[in-house]
Amino acid sequence: MKTRLIYLIILIFSFSQHNLVSAQRRSDLRPFHIQHNFKNPNSIFENATSLNLKRKKRITGIAAGGYAAGLLYMGTQWYANEELTKFHFFHDLHEWKQIDKGGHMLGSYSSSRWMIDLYRWAGVEKRKAILAGSLSGFLAMSSIEVFDGFGKTWGFSWTDVGANFLGSSLAAGNQLLWNENRIQLKVSYRRSAYTREPDFYRLFGSNYAEWLLKDYNGHTIWLSFRLHSFLPEGRFKESYPPWLNLAVGYGAEGLEGGYDDPLQAYKLREYRQFYLSFDIDLTQIETQNGFLNTLFHIVNVIRIPMPAVRFDQTGVRLRALE
Repeated sequence: MKTRLIYLIILIFSFSQHNLVSAQRRSDLRPFHIQHNFKNPNSIFENATSLNLKRKKRITGIAAGGYAAGLLYMGTQWYANEELTKFHFFHDLHEWKQIDKGGHMLGSYSSSRWMIDLYRWAGVEKRKAILAGSLSGFLAMSSIEVFDGFGKTWGFSWTDVGANFLGSSLAAGNQLLWNENRIQLKVSYRRSAYTREPDFYRLFGSNYAEWLLKDYNGHTIWLSFRLHSFLPEGRFKESYPPWLNLAVGYGAEGLEGGYDDPLQAYKLREYRQFYLSFDIDLTQIETQNGFLNTLFHIVNVIRIPMPAVRFDQTGVRLRALE
C-alpha cells in the first residue's frame, strides 16, 4: 500500500508539472508580482518587482516563528495528554470519513499560499517563489507526521503526507497556471452535539481551541471557485461580482472514533455530507489599504457562513447558514 501510494504521488506530480508548465506558457493573465494599487505608492505592503534581500531575510524569521508557534500550539492542545511510544507507521485512510485528510490538505494549501505570497512580496522570481513557498508549506505540515509517529494511538501516515502534497500542489498550480488563486481551499466550523457530552471531551476537546482541531463532525472543507476569472469575456463577466465564488463543501456526521472495532460498527453510524453554495472571496474586495488587504488574504481561508444546499443520506435540504 505504501509503495503504491508513493508511485501514485510521483505520477500525479509528473503529470501536473507537465500540464502546468504547458498551460503557463499559454497564459500570462496578470503579472506575478502585482498586487493592488495602494493609496500610498511606497507602501510597505506593496510587492517588490525585483529581489529585496532585506524582505527575504524577514520571511525566514516569519516562517521560523510561525512554525515554532504552530508546534507549540499542537504540543499544548494535541500531544500534551498523549502516551508516547517508539516510532511506527499507521494506516488511517478509512478513519473519520477522510475529514482529517481534508484538514491536512487545507493546512498545506494555506501555509504554501501564504509563503508564496511572502516570497512574491520580497520580489523573488516567480518559479523560485512558487517552488520555495509550496515546498515550505508541504515540509512544515509533513514534519508533524514525525511527531505522530511517536504517538501510541497514532503513527506516521503516508496518506496524510499525500494529502499535504495535494494541498501544496493546489497552491502551486494556481500560481503556475493563472498567477492567482482561482481554486481555493477553505474551512467552516459549527460546534457539533458531541462537544456538549462529557464522554467525548477527550476525543473532541473541552474548549473552543481544541474543537477547532478535533471536532471533525463540525468541520466542512470547501473548494471555492473564482467564477469571475473562469468566465469568458463579455457583458455577463463585466456585470458579475468578482468576489462571488461558487463553493462545493464536504463534511461528515456520526464520527465517534472506535476504528479498532472488529465488527466495524463505525460504518453504520458514519455518513458523508455534500454542500453546494456561494462563497465570498475577501481577496477580491477592492481596497487601497495595505493592512486591510493583507488581513483579507490571511483570513480568506475561513468561509463566511452563507445559505447552502446539503446532500446526505437523510435527503436534500437547505441550510440557512453553513
